[in-house]
Amino acid sequence: MKHLIYKFWVLLPTILMMPSESFANSWTCHYADLTRNVVIFYPNEPARLPCKVYYTKPKENVMPRTLWKAENEENYCARKAVEFINALESWAWQCSSDNDQ
Repeated sequence: MKHLIYKFWVLLPTILMMPSESFANSWTCHYADLTRNVVIFYPNEPARLPCKVYYTKPKENVMPRTLWKAENEENYCARKAVEFINALESWAWQCSSDNDQ
């Protein structure tokens, strides 16, 4: 288990530091002093498949998670990420697209 956690912590920063053209969308959400990040990753950009939606809690000691992934259904990750952002906002989180900055 420790090895798996270590591999994930090494892999995620690598993914998050990749050039922005590898990402279709990413959001940062704030609530009080808490921050959440939601990132859609397309490893074969500009192809929209496969894809993964990552969810991180950067200021907390919580392992980042893959919420959804798809290999066959185009727009699945984008749809699920937007639905999740809408849910966060309905719970009073303030979210903004990182692509707009």
